[in-house]
Amino acid sequence: MNYSMAEIRAFNATLQAGNFTRAAALLSVSQPAITAQIRKLESRFASPLLERFSKGVRATDLGHQLYQITRQYHDLEAAIDALSNPTLPPGKMTLKVANASSLIFMPLIAEFSRRFPLTTLKIKSVTTFECRQLVLNREVDIGLFPLMDDNSELSRLAFSSHRLVAVLRLDHPLAHKSAVSVRELAAEPLIIYKPEAYTQQTLEQLFGRHQLTVSGNVVVDGRLDMSEAVYHGLGVGFALEQDFSPDSRLKVLPVTEATDDVIEHVVWMKNRRNLPGIRDFIHLAIEQRCGALSAMS
Repeated sequence: MNYSMAEIRAFNATLQAGNFTRAAALLSVSQPAITAQIRKLESRFASPLLERFSKGVRATDLGHQLYQITRQYHDLEAAIDALSNPTLPPGKMTLKVANASSLIFMPLIAEFSRRFPLTTLKIKSVTTFECRQLVLNREVDIGLFPLMDDNSELSRLAFSSHRLVAVLRLDHPLAHKSAVSVRELAAEPLIIYKPEAYTQQTLEQLFGRHQLTVSGNVVVDGRLDMSEAVYHGLGVGFALEQDFSPDSRLKVLPVTEATDDVIEHVVWMKNRRNLPGIRDFIHLAIEQRCGALSAMS
């Protein structure tokens, strides 16, 4: 059965835009043209591909399965363009980035923007787990997070490293020390993150290696909330060192047993490496990483 590219473009655009009107604008065609292509595509399947609502559409289970295949079409077009124009800069395009550590990666993002001013950057600040899923689902082009597992579909570049630290009020009894142990911390009220947070997982792994359990009555969503909770006396907080903005109200201490580096990676799909924008972001990250290593030597 022959599926036309017009059908696939219309289907992809409708899911990306959320309704037929915005999909038509995205493809610079009329709304009736979009709906006609969608009807033609759906006629080839035994079940609907889209659920229609008054304010838009969403994929059915079958539609979602189809989209896992058809969303690669844009990559195919871009790859052909890149092959025919290998030195062409990204130009006027959109690069989507999922970021789990703004303090580490925002300088890299900013430099990319300076070098490629015509490129629109869409940045999502999300958890490490969400970054990974967004890259795998092709919902973003680049992920900036610690990729600790091996996945055959993903490539990564080690960009930076840091360790777990404790965050205390200046008047805390432990604040005068040069470092603090996990057993000292286990005796304190702790400010913790949600289970899916990478910092929380790092903390629990560290405590677990010493037969200790992480427990706390204050659970926060992010580092800003953690800092305020520490300042207002709710307990001891934690962060990965470079993720914590300097705060004159608080003291940051190394954790004696936290000797494992957490590596922050630039992550991308292997089969998308040579696409414009992704390729240039990777090259810039390599350049900056090499420059940092050179400065240290």
